[in-house]
Amino acid sequence: MYDVHGLVSCATFCNDSRLLLAVSRESRHEIWELGFPEKLITRKDAGLIKNRDFNLLAAGFTECLAKQMLYVPSSVIISGSSGVLLYSLPQSKSESDVMSLTKTLRSDVKDASLALSSASVYSGASLSSISRFDLNSCKISEMPKVQNNTANSSVWDSKDAISDMSYVNEKLFICLRDKGNVLLYEPRVGTVVQEIAGSKKSEERWTMDVSCEGDTVAVANSSGMLRVYDTRNYNEAVFMARVKVEENTMRCHEIRISPTSSLVSVCGYDKNVHVYNFKTPEVNNGIIFSHDGHRGHNVQNIVTHLWHPSQEKLLLSADNTGKLETWRFRQSQSQNTTA
Repeated sequence: MYDVHGLVSCATFCNDSRLLLAVSRESRHEIWELGFPEKLITRKDAGLIKNRDFNLLAAGFTECLAKQMLYVPSSVIISGSSGVLLYSLPQSKSESDVMSLTKTLRSDVKDASLALSSASVYSGASLSSISRFDLNSCKISEMPKVQNNTANSSVWDSKDAISDMSYVNEKLFICLRDKGNVLLYEPRVGTVVQEIAGSKKSEERWTMDVSCEGDTVAVANSSGMLRVYDTRNYNEAVFMARVKVEENTMRCHEIRISPTSSLVSVCGYDKNVHVYNFKTPEVNNGIIFSHDGHRGHNVQNIVTHLWHPSQEKLLLSADNTGKLETWRFRQSQSQNTTA
């Protein structure tokens, strides 16, 4: 457990042992680089471990609360109300531990979604505002207009807001925030080649995650509906579940696919993080664990969570009071327990 004493708006791993947090305290916004506890990622017979807790490696002030962060070599890109900003990270041999603003990539969009390819960063708040930043040339270019060319396409247009984007296998996965459609967009030609149909209920808000291999897409909405699709067949979900939604948690839900197994997790509906196995929906409706470690009178909900990039069944979660928890779960025949 680590007490941030502020709101964690988003988090991302740099690698197995380094973590980036976006932290806000009223009108002050910061990025922290934390060393991840070695005892959680070292083999059990390693003996005494020096770093048994999170340790602050670097930090810096930002212009706004970060909606999303992407780690790129020696830098971090954040999106927020001030646009899309590039911050430099101090190097290991540097005497400074302060992150600094390097470049404003975009000031024409607010709270844009971000996606990273091998050499580019895509950003956009709507289908009409997607651009590409080349990490090698540092040039920004607008993307071809997203065209509605799929055979069974539903109604959407360039004004539709984007909740999430992910770049996998040379395709840009785009989730429409208010409709739930997931579009597979080929950036080179500006064509949508596949589509997952969304919902007709306009009051719902949708979020998405895509597996590392691009073979699985998971979506969740503000009503607690979860769906997982195999990219070989978008017409029917391979897994569906519903989470009970408690009050005051409707707009901060997240869904995450494990990078190491057939598990999907959700948070933001209550004080718990729920984990499902979408390959075994017939067992306990797919649910295999619910983490209820965030406790206290002031805890209302989980604001963000993510899987460790290489350690199976190891997750990190943060609640609205600023408590950061890292936990691992295991399954037993009779019950699920936290290790």
